[in-house]
Amino acid sequence: MTGPLSRRRVLQTTLPLLFALPFLASRPAAAHPPPTIIRVGAYDFPPYVDDSGSGVTRGLLDLFNAAQDEFRFDTVRTAPQRRYDDLEQGRFDMIAFECRNWGWQDRPVDATRPFLRDAEVFVARAAPGLDQRYFDDLNGKSILGRLGYHYAFAGFEADPKLLEQRHHTRVTVTHEGNVRSVVAGRADLAIVTRSFLTRFLQREPELARQVLVSERTDQIYEHTILTRRDRKITAGWLDALLDRLEADGRLEALWRRSGIIA
Repeated sequence: MTGPLSRRRVLQTTLPLLFALPFLASRPAAAHPPPTIIRVGAYDFPPYVDDSGSGVTRGLLDLFNAAQDEFRFDTVRTAPQRRYDDLEQGRFDMIAFECRNWGWQDRPVDATRPFLRDAEVFVARAAPGLDQRYFDDLNGKSILGRLGYHYAFAGFEADPKLLEQRHHTRVTVTHEGNVRSVVAGRADLAIVTRSFLTRFLQREPELARQVLVSERTDQIYEHTILTRRDRKITAGWLDALLDRLEADGRLEALWRRSGIIA
C-alpha cells in the first residue's frame, strides 16, 4: 500500500533513533595507546648534562618527543661510576652521548651510529714563552680530571687511585673548578671536554686570556646512544629517528643553539 505515512508509523520509526542519539554521541573516539616511557640515564657531563639535569641531552630528548608519539623519553639521574650497573639492572633503558670504549665493551648494550664528534683537550695557565710544545710531554705534570671519566693518555683507566699513582692525575667533580685551579697554579694541567671549554670561555672572556688550550687532543670521540638489549627501544629505531632529525636540520640547529658548533 502506498501513500502518506501515518503519524503512528513515523513515531514508531523515529523515536528509537532519537533516544539512541545521546548514547551514540557519548561514545568515545578510538584512543591511541599511551606512549611507552623510556628512561634515559643522565650524569653530570657538561655541556651534555649539567648540575640541574638539563643541557644538550634534554634538548635532544625534547626533539625525540616532538618527532614521534610511540615513546616518551624522560631522564633518570645517575653517576659516572654508577651508570654501568644502573643500566644493567634496568634503572634506565638507554644513555646518550656515550662511547663503547668508556667501559662498556663487555656490557650487554647496543650502540647507535655515531651522531656527534667531540674531543678532550688539555688546559694550562698561560705564561710568557709557553707554547704548544708544553703539551708534548705529560711526564711529571700534575693533571686534574673528572671522576668516572676515561682518558686515552691513561689507557682509559678510571680508577682514581691508579690514576693518581700511575699518571699523576687527580679527579674531581667539576670541569670548571679544574680550569680555575690550573689558573690559580694548583695544578699544571686540566683535561676537559672541548665543547664544555668552548662555552665556558665564551662566558668567561677574562679567564680565556689566562689559559693556553692544547691543539693536542687526548681523544676524539664519536658520540652514540647505548641501549640495553632487552628493552623495547632499539638502536636501529633510534638510528632511523636520528637520520630524520639530521636530514631536516633539527640536530644541527640543536648543536648550534647549545654552542657545540659555531
